[in-house]
Parts: sequence; C-alpha cells; structure tokens
Amino acid sequence: MRNGKIIIGGLVFISFYMVFWLWFFDNPKPHENIITISKKMSSFRPAENNNLALRDKVEPSPVVPLSYKISLDLRRQSFNLSCEFAAAASIIFHFTNNPVFSVFNEVEAEKKLINKMWISRNPNVGIRMGMVNVTSLNSLYANLNQWFGGSDYYGIHAPPFIDLFASYKLIARPIYINDSTIPAIKEAISQNHLVMAWIKIGYAKPVDDAPSYGKVKIVRGEHTVVITGYDEGGVIVMDPGIGLERHIEYRALIDASIPFSMPFLEVYKNIDNEMFWDNLTVGFDTLTGIDRSIPKVSVENGARMAGAANQMRDILKDFGYSINSVSNADNFDYQDVSIRTKKSFSDFLYILTRDIKLAGYTVASSSADLADDGGKDMVVIVGK
Repeated sequence: MRNGKIIIGGLVFISFYMVFWLWFFDNPKPHENIITISKKMSSFRPAENNNLALRDKVEPSPVVPLSYKISLDLRRQSFNLSCEFAAAASIIFHFTNNPVFSVFNEVEAEKKLINKMWISRNPNVGIRMGMVNVTSLNSLYANLNQWFGGSDYYGIHAPPFIDLFASYKLIARPIYINDSTIPAIKEAISQNHLVMAWIKIGYAKPVDDAPSYGKVKIVRGEHTVVITGYDEGGVIVMDPGIGLERHIEYRALIDASIPFSMPFLEVYKNIDNEMFWDNLTVGFDTLTGIDRSIPKVSVENGARMAGAANQMRDILKDFGYSINSVSNADNFDYQDVSIRTKKSFSDFLYILTRDIKLAGYTVASSSADLADDGGKDMVVIVGK
C-alpha cells in the first residue's frame, strides 16, 4: 500500500511538472531589461606555466546555420534536486564516452559528481542542501530528495562546474546575458559544443541569504537543462527533470535565465589545454559574493626555494587578498600548494583554490582545520 501511494504521488508530480512547463513556455512573460555584464580585470603575476585565456570583449559571431541539432542521450535525474548533476553527466558522457556517466549508470554517475563538490550555503561555491550541516553522503543524498522549489534545499549554480568539467578535460566557458547571448549560444551549438543552462521555473521571488561575508541570491525554482539545438524560434533542450526534449522560445529562455549571475556554460573538449574564465574580478568576487580581503592570509615557504612565498604573496595581493605574514613552513618537504583555513572561512577555500589554479599552480590539498581562536584565518604553503 505504501509503495502504491509513493508511485501515485510520483505520477501526480510528473504530470504537474509537464503541464507547468507547457503552460510556462507557451505563455509570454513581461519583458525584462537584459543585463549587460561589465568586466573588470586587474593584472596579476602568474606562474610561468599559466595558460589562462581571458576574453574581455565580445567578438562578432560568424554566420551559423538557421538551425542545428546535436544528438544527446535523454536521461532523467535520480534525485528530486539533482538536475545539475544529471545535466553535467550527460555532457561528460557525450564528449568522453566514459561508461561511468552512461545513462544506464545514472545514480552512480550523479553521485560521483556530487561527491566532487563543496557543501555550502552559497550555491555559487557548492551544493546548498539545508540549513543543518550535512554530516555524511547519505544525509546529502536524502536532502537531494526534498521538494523542488525551496530555498534551503536547493542546488548549485554554474561557477563550480567550470572546475568540475576541467577535471574531465573539458572547457566550460561562461555565456552571460547581454545583446550577444543568443548569437553566442547558436555559435556554440553549431560548433558541436553543448550549453548547460540555469533557468528559473515559476514566479517565486528570489531570496537573499547572508553568510558571514555578505548576501547571496537564492533563486527559488532553479532548474538546469542542456541546450542541444536551435531553430528560428528558439532552442531545443534536454530536460533531466523528466528525461524529455523541449523547445523554448528565445525570449522565454532569456527571461528564465536573467536571475542567475552566470546562466550558461558552453562546454567542449579541451584540445589546447586552456582554461577560460570570463568576468574575472579582483577583491570582491561578483560570482560568489565573496570579498577576498576579509580573511587574514599567511603565506609559507615549504620548498626551500628562495622567493617562492614572496611570489605567492604578490599573486594573492593582486587578487585582492589581505596578507597577514610571510614565513617558512614547519618543513621544506611540501609538494605543490597546500591550503588550510578556519572552519568559519571554509567557503573561501573554493575561491582561493580557484585563484591559485588560475595563476598556474597545482593545489595538492585543502582543509578547514585551523584553530578558530588562532591569528591566521588561512594559510597557503608553497611547495616544490
């Protein structure tokens, strides 16, 4: 009897979901002003092996076909709130043919990607999954089956997926909302690149959460799809919510994506071993809502290489970090870069790790195990 109720409830939810989508995208919405993202850059001193390519202006789009479609296996997400990971798994499998991410291995594919992410109240840093700390993977998976559309049991935004895709030798290049958004999506698809898209379903108003370092926008009704094609009227998406393809008009796509600071990721194979990061800002990071100047960072030389810590200090200063001290580490046997932080600054681990990688270094380890009553908020140890 209990299983029967669960099945009936699931069928009712799916039916409601399908009807809502048909209604939502067949009814025009009031036009909103399209946001133009301003790009700020400040020079920093990268390590010699840095291969970061920054795009600071929109280049004219080439002529593309009137319509184009990429074949992508349909799949349905395994958890109520795992649409982002089902979408990412489909993209990874498409480009790599890695059987771990096959549609026939959906549960394990999503879990593998989920396990790679941070847990954070800030969805621009990690998975936002409840106000209570997640104590185990099983509790995280249980939270992922909460109801869709809430603000506490939520999901994750685009920025962390740039690093995740990079770990599978894929480039994820942001596409922002501006007057070139639709041409950029068309160009991407016509080059056989897939586009991961964050959209808002419904009319619930966003809410602001307030971690210790500032406000973070939570977009209730957040959902993720994969754009696989386009025609004269709109885009074709693979929707992991129900495992079907849908057609979304261009205006509806823009309206649904505006609430997100980074609504689209163009994903493709990394042939030249490059890393793309548009809209890179220093000091206050506009994508995560994190102010780099808040923690007191200590840099330590763990490699017995003259000037190693000073070079890292200069790089971090250029990113906008507050450097507390420069000294030698407890030994000189460290490999690559190690990062330690207080638990209260654990969200900064994400952005600091990203910045150090952008500067061309390899981060060997990171942990939030510094004493809360100590004078150092974060420690960066530069190894060999």
